[in-house]
Amino acid sequence: MLPDKKIISFDIDGTLTASKTLITESMANLIKELVKKKMVVAIAGGNFKQLETQFLPPFLNDKSMMPFIRNFTLLPTSGSQRYEYDEKENEWVLTDKEPLDSGVKKRAIELLQYVIDSNLYEIPHNPTGNIIEDRDTQITFTPNGQQAPVVIKLAFDPDRKKREKIKAFLEPKLPEVSIMINGTSSIDILPKGFNKAVGLMRFLNKMGLEKSDVIFVGDGIFPGGNDYSVFEAGFDTIAVKNPEETELLIKKWLK
Repeated sequence: MLPDKKIISFDIDGTLTASKTLITESMANLIKELVKKKMVVAIAGGNFKQLETQFLPPFLNDKSMMPFIRNFTLLPTSGSQRYEYDEKENEWVLTDKEPLDSGVKKRAIELLQYVIDSNLYEIPHNPTGNIIEDRDTQITFTPNGQQAPVVIKLAFDPDRKKREKIKAFLEPKLPEVSIMINGTSSIDILPKGFNKAVGLMRFLNKMGLEKSDVIFVGDGIFPGGNDYSVFEAGFDTIAVKNPEETELLIKKWLK
């Protein structure tokens, strides 16, 4: 049975897909069925460009979804941006964002470059893709590189101690930001006080809804996890370990 909520919200990486991996056909079909019945809000640490390649293709290529696409909202960069589908323009449009000061971004990038160059933080010398990525409202630091295979990302820092050390170095030097450890391999730098819970609340305020109208599913709902802010803010949450668990949950809801 479907949850008695107006909105079902999901983290993406680690919850609906493996990190930076195209959503599977089976998961996409389940989300399509949910969108026909409920409002669905998907939150990601990645930017919208990443979602265009990783998450959206099965939906944009299915014309039968067009009558329901208004039920689908995307919150990239940990919810500091919001994209909604404009049916007249037939495209996703940015409808809200929380700016990250350009001077702060410059300083953050310089400090992260020091982390790489100093050889004090065990940063690999052969990354696959960008290590530092400016996502407009968020700076993301991925020691193995954005395009590294999931297995390599997971092996780099499974106990989070390496990233905790980097975070401890950055925080006193960047008091204007919030620094969060991504569940797989990254560190995200966002405007001060911003997190996924804030991104969700901005959307709810726009819709005239309350926390009690939402249930959130994520793989990082634990102290220090990048989904934990949603739990701390008082939303109803369901913790999963991986996309396979999420599939089982949605199938149970749709039964």
